[in-house]
Amino acid sequence: MSDVFNCNRCKGTSCADKTPCVGMTNPPVVNTYWNKVVAVTCQACWGEWKEMEVKIINEYRLNMLEREHRQMLKKFMTDFLDLEGTGAGAVAPDAVAENWKPAGQ
Repeated sequence: MSDVFNCNRCKGTSCADKTPCVGMTNPPVVNTYWNKVVAVTCQACWGEWKEMEVKIINEYRLNMLEREHRQMLKKFMTDFLDLEGTGAGAVAPDAVAENWKPAGQ
């Protein structure tokens, strides 16, 4: 899979060594939804999401047994990876953004 890949989030520019981005190789599940995710997400952006996912789960204390919590995480993933192709991706929730500071500081 060394073909140039058009990622919705980074537009092919996230690879640090400036090599063309490549698509995801191992989706968590194979179904229609994940086929869509694989079609628009490069391996580098997927790796960034996996790190952000842990931060979001911890910060919001999400319980993956709760349907609402899973839906919330899916919404964050959709926004972060720009799965809809709106150009609004790569935005971290305020509580886990790198430049976030607690109120009063």
